Amino acid sequence: MLLSSVITTSAAFFSSSPRRSAVTSNLPKILRNSQLSTVVKVVDEYDELKKSRKFRIHARLHVPSSGSERNNIDSSTDGVITKIVHFQRHAQGTHNEIYQQWTAKTGKQLDLNETDPTKNPLLLPNVIDAPLTPKGRDQCMEQQTVARALEGVELIVMSPLIRCLQTAHITFEDNLPKKKSEMKWIAHEGIREELGLLLCNKRRPLSETQKLFPIVDFTYAPYGTDDQYDTMWENHATKHTNTRESIEDMSHRCYDFLVHFVRQRHEKEIAVVAHSALFYAMTNALLDVNSNDRSQLTPMFGQAEIRSVELSFVEPNNAQ
Repeated sequence: MLLSSVITTSAAFFSSSPRRSAVTSNLPKILRNSQLSTVVKVVDEYDELKKSRKFRIHARLHVPSSGSERNNIDSSTDGVITKIVHFQRHAQGTHNEIYQQWTAKTGKQLDLNETDPTKNPLLLPNVIDAPLTPKGRDQCMEQQTVARALEGVELIVMSPLIRCLQTAHITFEDNLPKKKSEMKWIAHEGIREELGLLLCNKRRPLSETQKLFPIVDFTYAPYGTDDQYDTMWENHATKHTNTRESIEDMSHRCYDFLVHFVRQRHEKEIAVVAHSALFYAMTNALLDVNSNDRSQLTPMFGQAEIRSVELSFVEPNNAQ
């Protein structure tokens, strides 16, 4: 079994004294060890970053409602475009299970910044583009009831990594198109998990993924002339050797996705299936979250969790 082989490969090194990685990080501990479910209050230190962008994106929790109420919420007023977006984190992947097994075996949290593969099993090639575990599939099945209540969804957008595509296909099974004229399913490169170091976040050749998910439109996940080459991953690796992507850089990717894709779509209500670190960067370093909703919107997403959010795109001259 893949997981057993990964643990076995690393077991010989459990008795070694772990060295501290030379790689530093500016992310909060809860993000860097992203399997933790503990909610930690993080001071908002990204206001200047948010001010530097053309659009401020205001966010508040959304409670699914009737069609007429949705139309009122989604309308464009004084140049401010509002969308309803249902964000879902993928369910448990094999990399999450490996993390838990390692922690149970060693009695300590895995240092995700560790660059030695013998001390960080998420650097081993076995975990590239980690798929869902059986538990992860069950988590998606449990979320089908929640997904069915989201009657206004017009578009499903996913990270092109396998675990997100699987999560979407199981959770939103009732929304799978029977023919081309029905709801679109789109894979978008911009909402991948953090780049760098951890091979569970590197994608497999897209030609393989496309065969597994033929209903998905991969136009927004191009791979250029070489299907084997993960362009986005390699570009990051070239600039930042053995370093995980920063929260600021992930928030830039989220900004581009929300402003240049979601905001410009004609659909008013969209489901987005992506990743925990990316969503953490989005809710903390990008979105202006309503103060009453911060405790619910800004912590790390749980596995397969869905959060429904109203996003309003405001240019400075339209700000109140």
